[in-house]
Amino acid sequence: MEETPYSIPESPDLPPPMPPGTKKSSKTWIIVLVVVLVLCCLCTCAAGGTWLWNNGDAILEEIEFTTGMLLPLI
Repeated sequence: MEETPYSIPESPDLPPPMPPGTKKSSKTWIIVLVVVLVLCCLCTCAAGGTWLWNNGDAILEEIEFTTGMLLPLI
């Protein structure tokens, strides 16, 4: 067998080389995981923003009430 500068010599200690299309990559699962996490964060922020939009006035009134009660004590 004639060797070219780009060929890999065969060795009995090494496993046979894998064809380029059969190797499965874990990068796909990492990308899917990152996309799912980003979507979960966006949904959480949207739900929190909607809840604050609907309940923000009650929260601010409660803060003003609590602050109004604590200021005379200081």
